[in-house]
Amino acid sequence: MDKRSLPTGRRENHLLRLARHLTDRDHDILSLLHTHRVLTTSQITQVAFTSHSRTLQRMRTLTALGVVARFCPRLDRGSAPWHYVLDTHGARVVAADQGRDAERARVRRDRQLAVANSAHLAHRVGVNGFFTSLTGSARASEGRAELGEWLNAADAAEWVDARSRQAWGAGLPQPDGYGHWRQGGRSLAFFLEWDTGSETHRQLTAKLERYVAFAGSATVPVPWVLFVFPSGRREANAGSALSRVPGVRQVPVATACLPDAAAPDEAVWRPLGTGGDRVRLAKLATAGAVAWG
Repeated sequence: MDKRSLPTGRRENHLLRLARHLTDRDHDILSLLHTHRVLTTSQITQVAFTSHSRTLQRMRTLTALGVVARFCPRLDRGSAPWHYVLDTHGARVVAADQGRDAERARVRRDRQLAVANSAHLAHRVGVNGFFTSLTGSARASEGRAELGEWLNAADAAEWVDARSRQAWGAGLPQPDGYGHWRQGGRSLAFFLEWDTGSETHRQLTAKLERYVAFAGSATVPVPWVLFVFPSGRREANAGSALSRVPGVRQVPVATACLPDAAAPDEAVWRPLGTGGDRVRLAKLATAGAVAWG
């Protein structure tokens, strides 16, 4: 059972009772939901469990305890998996873990409803799935690989801002996420750009132009920029447009299309402007590299 401290006070009894039912793994899941807003059953399995059935069983319990809430988005075809978000008791547990006033912690139902109904839900879930897949690969590697860092879009934007000589808002990139992958003696810092196919080529090239501008003002080497596309055709057409961006050679860029069976650490990456074989994520980096910034 979890041994983390909880706040003292008149109304702490409920949290103390709740803590008896929560494990360290539960606290980690709640922390991820607090940071990344929404995770599916399979994504939670990748980061925390060994089987889908065990995940469903535990998440059913956490839902009954009021620490998470769940929903299934409506699809035109087929059925969606359960999607989980933080509920009020979960927000209080996270606040206590972080040393904040747990009694003031609340979950706004309108914001949670907005997550469920958002037109950007698939994009957010896709981004989170990229990182949970890497986490799952690291867990299966028995210590040979590690996802050392996973930042959401807001924290990734702050990462960029803190390492640029430009003022915030002056055309800086706003990645969908930032990560740091280690495997086989190699280390790769990267920004993620997750494409759902809804943006024009001009919008995509504008994103890369901002990375080029960042490269000119950055106080650290620029991490790789990884564009993930929903189909091979989309990747080929967009990659051609990206390769024509002025100054693109200042930024290390790779593209991929990730079929359902492929994991981001596998040989799915093609450095921009090359026509050779695809390479594994770790091979984009030079051996012995260290984390930037």
